[in-house]
Amino acid sequence: MSDFVVRPLRPQEAAHVAAWAYEPPHDIYNGDPEHPDDYLAVDGDGYGYYAIATADDDEVVGFCCFGSEARVRGQASEPGTLDVGGGVRPDRVSQRLATQAFPLILEFGREKFQPRRFRTAVAAFNERSLRLCERAAFQEVRRFEGPGREFVELVRLDEADADPD
Repeated sequence: MSDFVVRPLRPQEAAHVAAWAYEPPHDIYNGDPEHPDDYLAVDGDGYGYYAIATADDDEVVGFCCFGSEARVRGQASEPGTLDVGGGVRPDRVSQRLATQAFPLILEFGREKFQPRRFRTAVAAFNERSLRLCERAAFQEVRRFEGPGREFVELVRLDEADADPD
């Protein structure tokens, strides 16, 4: 059983997530407190933002997003590919929370969207997140210029479609 659940964000929680502020250089991941409703955006197909909450007390400790909300400028939608992104509450960074929650996020995405592959983009300086993705069997496919800096695009075949060799 997981220590976390993936569920829709509630309006008050979205306001908190939008106000999260990180130390530089991770401040590129800061939300926009003027637009908390952006974090409530889930379209009719289920793409958008979700809370990562603790299973025991339902405390929001992170978020994940799927589809266009997870793409970085410089990436285009690709059929069969699920774009995935996320963040950890600033006071919970470096506590192995993402390591614990990432498999749950991927499983949620697999069940909800049935992708052939997953894709993510991480700022090139963000070694912590790049290691997380590599440990989850993502592989770098390209580097590109995103908003104000270089990003690394990583992909992972869905386990159900992966070559067993």
